[in-house]
Amino acid sequence: MTGFVPGLIIPLVVFVLLYFFSKQEVSLSEYLQTLWQLGALLKILSLCVLPNLLLFLNFYRQKYDLAARGVIMATFVYAFAVMLVKVL
Repeated sequence: MTGFVPGLIIPLVVFVLLYFFSKQEVSLSEYLQTLWQLGALLKILSLCVLPNLLLFLNFYRQKYDLAARGVIMATFVYAFAVMLVKVL
């Protein structure tokens, strides 16, 4: 549980930061809709999971194996969500 929650939150924070630094003056819903229409939303969400690698490595080096396992599980949740959306 120690690594699962940060593993779920960090990609969302990265996505929101990406939205704020995109220098587009549109609402978040319009931004999401535009990314969906361009077919880039899933690709960007997949890239937002990359900071989980740093979190995983940090937990692994500090010998927090259960926390590292939680980060991996959170990453799999994102992977399954992306695969599910692509299939549907």
